[in-house]
Amino acid sequence: MNKEIIIVLHTLAVGGAERRLSTVANYMASKGISVTMLLIDNPVVKFEVDPRVKVVCVNQNPKLDEYDADRCELFKLDKNPGVSFIDKTKIYVTKKTSPKKNSFINREIFLKYNYAVPLREYIKNHPEATVISFMTIPNISMMIAVKDLPNRALFGDCIDVKTEYPPDSPYSLMRKKYFTRANGAIFQTPDEKDYYTFLPQLEKFIIPNFVKSENLPERYTGERRKEIVNFCRLSAAKDLPLLIEAFSIFYGEYPDYNLSIYGEGPLKKDLLKIIDEKNLNNCVHIYDFDIKIHEKIRDAAMFVSSSYREGISNSMVEALAIGMPCVCTDCAGGGARMMIEDHENGLLVPVKNPQALYEGMKEVIENPELAEKMSKNAVKIKERLKPETICNQMIEAILGEK
Repeated sequence: MNKEIIIVLHTLAVGGAERRLSTVANYMASKGISVTMLLIDNPVVKFEVDPRVKVVCVNQNPKLDEYDADRCELFKLDKNPGVSFIDKTKIYVTKKTSPKKNSFINREIFLKYNYAVPLREYIKNHPEATVISFMTIPNISMMIAVKDLPNRALFGDCIDVKTEYPPDSPYSLMRKKYFTRANGAIFQTPDEKDYYTFLPQLEKFIIPNFVKSENLPERYTGERRKEIVNFCRLSAAKDLPLLIEAFSIFYGEYPDYNLSIYGEGPLKKDLLKIIDEKNLNNCVHIYDFDIKIHEKIRDAAMFVSSSYREGISNSMVEALAIGMPCVCTDCAGGGARMMIEDHENGLLVPVKNPQALYEGMKEVIENPELAEKMSKNAVKIKERLKPETICNQMIEAILGEK
């Protein structure tokens, strides 16, 4: 009988995790596994997805501006249930008696009726499928949905939960309430796994990101340009103000260098304001993300990551794979220390410390022999994180097979 896997996630339009999962799904399909990517938000497909992979959006009111009906199906309920009398009562009572509990109930009910109900109806029609979700909202919604269903169910976390969510947040409380239903879980790092001590019987797997080396340029061997680069989502976790602060110190000593940040995200205006306030407009630039980013930056002086929390950063791993000297913060989540051996294939520095980040950048410039050694060692990560190896580990974990 054909093996069947359902992957639950937000969208296939944006996101590093979503891009990786499309590759995993493609590999599964090539091995004869029936794969469905079940989207809870956006029905737009922008990543390369094998025609053998079925894509379905369960959002009952999706935005259809860029919807491609040939690539993504819309799953519609015969009747979209309204909020039950019992749940309405919970909202009313907790609003009167406990604002904190009311916050939890409101969030729980929102996820239940907007995501879990249509997910459950779809999964019920595939009782022999193994279901795995990724990211916080899909994970919680899917675990609500699979109550009493026969499916093997797993979740995937690629964040450091204890850093991202306080213990009393609705999402932390819902993890403890619903994740007991899981048969297994996949993490990128030991730090991520260690959060789930309250699930001692859960089958836990640590599987890092892969690197698609065939899409990356070879290591640059000439004289490097006087440019420091980062490419990432412009979000709080990346702590780009720290990078700008560290570069401002660096620039005082090395005024012939530039800092280029490639990416898009909610903090772009704030970052531009910081650059302006520090009078760095002539040497610090924010550019839109470029699909050919690796070719653009391969001859730059170094890649610098300033994140204060991160699983395994795609940009860090890709920078290592093309042989860039890398300076990365040893951030919560543990991805950097999992991939970087300090002073061998990169430099690790403390988080939230602009002086330490500056000193790491300076060390790369002042010690070209070290920079070259790290560059040569960095590209070895391509062998360690081959897509076929990582995808086979994912299949074994998801299906519970050795």
